[in-house]
Amino acid sequence: MYGFFGVSKPEDRLKLKLGLDLRSGTHIALQLKEVEDPITHEISKITPETLNRSVQVFTKRLNSIGTSEILIAPAGADRIIIEIPEMTDLDKAKNMVKKAGRLEFKEKKYNPATQTAEYVTVMDGRYLKEAGVGRAGVGKDSWCVNFEFNKEGAKLFGDITRRMIGKPLGIYLDGVMYSEPTVQTAITGGSGQITGSFSLEEANDLANVLNSGALTVDVEILEAYTVSPTLGEQSLRSSLTAGVIGLVLVMLYMIGYYRLPGLVASIALVIYGVWVVGSMVVPGLEFVLTLPGIAGVILSIGMAVDANVLQFERIKEELWAGRSVRASLDAGFERAFSSIIDGHVSTFLGAFILFYFGASSVKGFGVTLMIGTALSLVTAIWVTRQFLHFATDFLKINSNRKLYGE
Repeated sequence: MYGFFGVSKPEDRLKLKLGLDLRSGTHIALQLKEVEDPITHEISKITPETLNRSVQVFTKRLNSIGTSEILIAPAGADRIIIEIPEMTDLDKAKNMVKKAGRLEFKEKKYNPATQTAEYVTVMDGRYLKEAGVGRAGVGKDSWCVNFEFNKEGAKLFGDITRRMIGKPLGIYLDGVMYSEPTVQTAITGGSGQITGSFSLEEANDLANVLNSGALTVDVEILEAYTVSPTLGEQSLRSSLTAGVIGLVLVMLYMIGYYRLPGLVASIALVIYGVWVVGSMVVPGLEFVLTLPGIAGVILSIGMAVDANVLQFERIKEELWAGRSVRASLDAGFERAFSSIIDGHVSTFLGAFILFYFGASSVKGFGVTLMIGTALSLVTAIWVTRQFLHFATDFLKINSNRKLYGE
């Protein structure tokens, strides 16, 4: 079974996506509309609870792991605003938000009054537990969606299929029939399958919609248009330029004050930067970089520099005490280790709280700070140490103690 992230085009796998504040995207305004429940025939009113649930459904559907920087917010008593970064295909964007995700199972019955066959809903998707993608045959359009009901749904589905042996059971999503299999036997295991010549992308989309929950109301798109960056390319260029200048100044200061360890720390910072950027283009994470995210990266760079400063100051203290260069390195790293761990763990926990409880833009700051903090810990306690040990043990740069900042 394939994951719900799907697959990406080879040319897009290493592409860093930018948020709506740094690049264009799509703005969509939705109107929530009352709808009649197909089973109870009750009218679903638009209440504050309904609005909040709809926002949660769209958030889970469009931004399930919280790193895509998609803005989903209520507007008034019955409207929702959605902004999707880097999405300029209006038709695709509309399809993403238009789906209500209403799964229904319908029985074909004859109506004597109209002398026509009608489909009557006998069960809906409220009992759905999980949906996933599977194979229904051979070929690129031979994918299906497997689904599983909860305990109550499994019993109900078993009763329905037991009663409908030899009859067709229509499977509908948002009023559209996807398949109409003939019930061969009672299905008591609580699972089923939706077939319909799906491609892998279509099957993944359908599974995501089902897993994210169904809307209890209908939605109408009031307006949809692409937007230009709110800050523009000039702001991005200025931010990156300021970051690079700041990093170069820090590296020059480190080299001038700590000498060889400062040079090693500067090389480690370059490696750290490559790791951070590389982690943002990992396929499947759907990471989108925004200005708050850039702020998180810059703050984590400060954490990396701070960790090196702690180590180098400890090393200088050991050199002043008369120890050899190699002994000073080992003692300095060991004495600074607990302080570095404490600082990084507390920062990581704070970033996690921002990511878990924060809004979309705050999540972007939190996740970049978490990634940066974790990687800065690795570069500080492993990369820097290995480079300095390489300089003393293999390059034999240990006779001039001035090179180590004494």
